[in-house]
Amino acid sequence: MEIKGNILDHEYEIESEGRKIAEVSKKWFRIRDSYGVEIEPGQDNALILAIAASLDQMAHD
Repeated sequence: MEIKGNILDHEYEIESEGRKIAEVSKKWFRIRDSYGVEIEPGQDNALILAIAASLDQMAHD
């Protein structure tokens, strides 16, 4: 898997084998410290959410 975009601003895509499998975006929300995760059908939702949560934690440390 590969992360492309701005991790610190929560604006990035997660790709696998050159294909986008998820998108993370803060621009969809006006609420502070909120962002959305859009996962393509057929993907491992738990894994994608774990990646997003881990990157969020790394960005705050």
